Amino acid sequence: MKKNKVSDVTKAYRSAIADRATWFYLLLRAAEEKGVDGEELAAKAITEYGVEKGKQLGEIKNAADFAAALFKGYGCQAFAMEKVKETEKESILHFHHCELVEAWRKKGLSPDEVSRLCRLARYGDLGMISNFPGLQLAFPKVIADGDDYCQLQITLV
Repeated sequence: MKKNKVSDVTKAYRSAIADRATWFYLLLRAAEEKGVDGEELAAKAITEYGVEKGKQLGEIKNAADFAAALFKGYGCQAFAMEKVKETEKESILHFHHCELVEAWRKKGLSPDEVSRLCRLARYGDLGMISNFPGLQLAFPKVIADGDDYCQLQITLV
């Protein structure tokens, strides 16, 4: 992917994402210290958030529509998204940057904890796609697990 200069808006958006990553980690840690099942709590809340966000995407009929909806707005630049494939049956996006992962790593979290937090954060994406029967979302590659980019694979089944 071609490297472009990062705009001030993208920097601000990434800063907000880093803040979200920090409070998510701290909230999860505090809940678990109180004996709450953090995995269950995060999965439920983040999925619900994703469902709400998905309802705002408009009419989505196929994989290309979902990919196009994700590719809009400031998130596209913040995650350095690249369209790799865009068809009605299958679309693939690569995210070349993840400020969530960057923030967790800067806090000194272990690779296993970064991977866990990333897995939990992905419930938002899964919640979004749950609004659209017939679409499935997979993550064959994930920055948090050591890959160079995150791959979002959207499939019409």
